[in-house]
Amino acid sequence: MGALRLLVAVLILAAVGATQHRLAIVGGTIIDVRDGGRSRMDLDDAVVLVEDGRITAVGPRAGVVVPEGFRVLDASGGYLVPGLIDCFCTLNNQAYAHALLAMGVTSILGVGGGRRGELFLEGDPSPHVYRLEDVGYEEAETDALLDRVDELADRGTDVLLLMYRLKPGQLRQVAARARVRGMATIGELARTDYRTALACGVDAFVHTTRYSLGLAPQEHVDGVAAQPFADALDSAKWRYYRWLSKKDANAADVRDYAAAIAASRTALIPTGSLLHLHREGAVNPWHFAAAKLIDPKDINMPADPETGEQAWSPVQRDAYRALAANTDRIERVYRAAGCRYLAGSATDVWGTMPGISLHTELEFLVSIGSSPREALAAATSNPARVLRLGDTGEIRPGATGDVLVLDADPRVDIGHLRRIRHVVQRGAVLVRERLLRGPGADDGELVRRTPWSPTAELRAEHEHLDRVDVASIRYVSSALEVEGYLAVPKGDGPFPCIVDVRGGNREFGAIGDYAIANRLARVASWGYVVIASQYRGVAGGDGIEQFGGREVDDVLRLLDVLEHEPKADTERVGLYAGSRGGMTALLMLRRTDRFRACVLRAPLTDLVRWKRERPGIESVFRDLIPGYTPGRDDLLRLRSGALWADQLCTTTPILILQGTADWRVSPGMTLAFADALQRAGRRYELQVFDGADHGLRPRRRDARALARAWFDRFVRK
Repeated sequence: MGALRLLVAVLILAAVGATQHRLAIVGGTIIDVRDGGRSRMDLDDAVVLVEDGRITAVGPRAGVVVPEGFRVLDASGGYLVPGLIDCFCTLNNQAYAHALLAMGVTSILGVGGGRRGELFLEGDPSPHVYRLEDVGYEEAETDALLDRVDELADRGTDVLLLMYRLKPGQLRQVAARARVRGMATIGELARTDYRTALACGVDAFVHTTRYSLGLAPQEHVDGVAAQPFADALDSAKWRYYRWLSKKDANAADVRDYAAAIAASRTALIPTGSLLHLHREGAVNPWHFAAAKLIDPKDINMPADPETGEQAWSPVQRDAYRALAANTDRIERVYRAAGCRYLAGSATDVWGTMPGISLHTELEFLVSIGSSPREALAAATSNPARVLRLGDTGEIRPGATGDVLVLDADPRVDIGHLRRIRHVVQRGAVLVRERLLRGPGADDGELVRRTPWSPTAELRAEHEHLDRVDVASIRYVSSALEVEGYLAVPKGDGPFPCIVDVRGGNREFGAIGDYAIANRLARVASWGYVVIASQYRGVAGGDGIEQFGGREVDDVLRLLDVLEHEPKADTERVGLYAGSRGGMTALLMLRRTDRFRACVLRAPLTDLVRWKRERPGIESVFRDLIPGYTPGRDDLLRLRSGALWADQLCTTTPILILQGTADWRVSPGMTLAFADALQRAGRRYELQVFDGADHGLRPRRRDARALARAWFDRFVRK
């Protein structure tokens, strides 16, 4: 270990990754959803180019050249629309995430707490979650309300839900503060009259049953303010609902109120799906393909999977049916007056379901008078514009690469929006059939195995290539398809196995022909089945790399892929990793005891220190680590094995190989990691090569010999 103290100066250089995603969607008709669905500039036989999750070019096939290296997604004969946005929805678990994506919902305005439960933000794959937080559910002094607005803004909240107990003066100040802090606002009000909220510039109102409170006598307003969520038919809320069920939709005050909303900048989120089950001819939501992903126990007041009806008494059922029928009549008056709409499903209360209920919401919008294109705009360009959700909701250069490829024309029938051929999220192609199979389904399945052939030059340079068979593979992990390689010794097995973990990020450090020949095939020639992942989102794989995030799952999934190789002895497995791969390997050793031994070459073990030693590397963190902003060292610590060495598997001995002339990962970092292992009582050995660089040159031959001996000692036995 003494040689490790012969430190060299650390050069401050940033690794520059190549493009992470290059996707060309070729063919199909792009449906124009601009201007609330009034624009008609559709584009036939189009090409859409997506790079690093953003659309970079859109045009006719004859005018857009697909550059070399782009993955081509054939959309011939189909229809292209932006990924759908659900403007009022919860996300409670991975099954919900699968259902939403399978139904084309690539973004949601996330509602958590209460009957909907807490938001699940760790899903992968998952819709993008914009955060909605409430202000004014409980009475409070104005200063306290404004402090909460600032607190929520500091936490990254996207939209404020202004609620029942806000008084007019408070709402005016809260809405103004929200605008200053860059947050949109949605009103679900009582103490403040909805006409006052229009004057305050609230961006949207939610729930047709709630914003129609603007028509009600004061006694009902006060009753809803006191008991907004009571379900009993004798509650104040239901006294208002019974009044609303009988309100004449053609009355002058309804038309005046509709005109006032239409003349304002405020949009409506009717969440008509809350009453879907009580309309004539309602479709049982459990008949949708995505419904099989959902546990009925997770839904508030679910429909019966067989009958499609909720467990209400006949009296309650009649009350809901009357409410649904008359609120639909009133909503048609709002729509006829020219009110603007956003689509929100209200998932998952009153039987609404993830993904499914956004489609029933769009059908509801058409039923009240919207054209199919206008309904589509309510779930794409309208929420992006009204709620200021960034560059999403359209298919245009600079927009987020969320695109649905449909097999039928939704301009003719909004129901055709369900006929989804492909789901593209942030430029990553999600396999819909796999989403519909649910979390964990088919994980480890080998989708493709194609023989790899070396060039004559590689074969001449690496004689061991004659002793192994190498194949490129594509396998399933978390409903994504990921690229990798498998190298198998010739001859009879079974052979022990090595999981190889690559370094770099994105295409920088991706496994190419030289790495296959010089590392994977070489180790296989020692008598090991060697398997490696490119990481998700790399080399044509699905998903998005997260630099120590969910791609760790993909590497662990290789253990399942090995089960499909008859020559593999999956009881004897080692782990071989270098550089960034060392970070990944330690995250794996934190989660499993499957590996009999581990060899780390110049491992990345402390990202906080790495950022300090190489400041430019923070651009990689910003690009790849979800939620990372400067100062988010908590996300770096989660990826830093030196800081939690005591949590590593106790049964996996670790060999560390490090060069003193390494400027990418400093020798000092590796020394600190070794000290952490020593303090944690983990079995390890450290070999330092004086003058060797990050790739252990010029001592690679010696390093390989040590690695082989380590694996033979602990894995082969």
